[in-house]
Amino acid sequence: MSTDVQPRSGEQQQQRTYGNWRVGLGAGLFGLGPAGTIAAFLVMVLSAAMLPVSALAALVTAVIGLLVLAPLAIRINGRTGFQVITARIAWWLARARRHHVYVSGVASRVTAAHQLPGVLARSEVYEVETGRSGLVAVVVVPQSRHYTVTLRCAPEGMDLVDQAVIDARVSHLASWLAALSREPQLVQAQVTVETTPDPGTRLAAEVTATTRPDAPALALQVLDDVVRSYPAGSAAVDTRVSLTYTAPPGRSMSHEDVCREVAARLPHLHAGLTGATGAGIVPMSARSLAAVVRAAYDPDAALDLARDPQLTPDWTQAGPVATRESWDSYRHDSGVSRTWCMVEAPRGVVYSRLFARLTDPDPQLLRKRVSMIYRPYSPADAARLVEADKRDARFMAAKKPRPSARDLTDLAAADQAAQEEATGAGVVRFTVLVTATVADDGKQLDEATGIIRARAGEARLTIRPMYGCQAAGFAAGLPAGIVLPTHATIPF
Repeated sequence: MSTDVQPRSGEQQQQRTYGNWRVGLGAGLFGLGPAGTIAAFLVMVLSAAMLPVSALAALVTAVIGLLVLAPLAIRINGRTGFQVITARIAWWLARARRHHVYVSGVASRVTAAHQLPGVLARSEVYEVETGRSGLVAVVVVPQSRHYTVTLRCAPEGMDLVDQAVIDARVSHLASWLAALSREPQLVQAQVTVETTPDPGTRLAAEVTATTRPDAPALALQVLDDVVRSYPAGSAAVDTRVSLTYTAPPGRSMSHEDVCREVAARLPHLHAGLTGATGAGIVPMSARSLAAVVRAAYDPDAALDLARDPQLTPDWTQAGPVATRESWDSYRHDSGVSRTWCMVEAPRGVVYSRLFARLTDPDPQLLRKRVSMIYRPYSPADAARLVEADKRDARFMAAKKPRPSARDLTDLAAADQAAQEEATGAGVVRFTVLVTATVADDGKQLDEATGIIRARAGEARLTIRPMYGCQAAGFAAGLPAGIVLPTHATIPF
């Protein structure tokens, strides 16, 4: 969604702005929401019904109801008190059962292979021949019958690019996201930008392959200096788009059949994405997926994998040797990571370069992964949703004698969303996950926290650590098709 800002004196053209993101909140009394409001009325009716029997019984019923409903009315970092209590209890139970520790390989009592931990332990990779793009790898999570295909992109960036071209790319991306709502059985789309220190292996390989042995000594010396000095302070940027599908309902299909059907839809999605990111979009192979996952869990292995791709293990051996999940961090092989999630999107209007600093490389971090996760609504669900949001926004504004500026702004945003949906715009849920990886969990992790919070502030994002589910948050940024509402708990 976008609006235009009137140009100031001296400006040649209008500067396009974006925004109108809003959190859908159900109407209710005392911040309880629809279900909580109904429960409050039931408590009041039950208390009134107990009065003829005993005033003490009515008082006890009212007190118990108040104690039950109070956690639903309290908000802590965007979550209700009930959700906070539930997360704490789930974490304590997981620690008591030692579900926060994972060991693989010869020292493990569970598996001799270095398979992936948690929900991805039973995941598989199938390679499908498409005829146009060669072999396409599809990650299968058999428990939920989710099938994920990942495209690797080479975006051109925004340096020395006209603003009109950037606006056109954003428009193509918006059209592509709107088209996802009409994609059959699509569950989730994920765009991930991962930055790491550049080892310089690709430059060295290119120079070695193109250098003639009879070249002048001075030219060879200059090239050697460039190869040695280029990696210092530079970074490698990897952009991936993952699409997660579910099996068609009512049809008995094997995993191989569903993977072929998913791979057959790639040409259409590829064409729609080209205008948003530029050229260089290719499906990832099974070996490429395994290399990404292996390097994420063991950052020290990334350099060896870049120098010799033959060292890349298959999917069943791409997992870590050991992991340990803490309340606010995740230790995995040679790295420690912390994952944050978005609590609130930027308010008001924003510009096209808003998230640029969030995704830019930070040399202090071993790895940084920023994932934007989209879950589109179907056209029918979107129509019902925007109308319900409009009614709820009107109720929230009308129940107060003097509505606040935020209530009026939310009402205007809900009306605009309904109008745009009626003209064909799509509606998607989205969130942002940010994962920072460092070498140790002491001073470096605290420094990484400061860096990420500063970058989020520049992007006007409100984020918080994913307390109690760091392992699930870490895995959600990988090209494996983790759908957090479904896969956040083990077993599911």
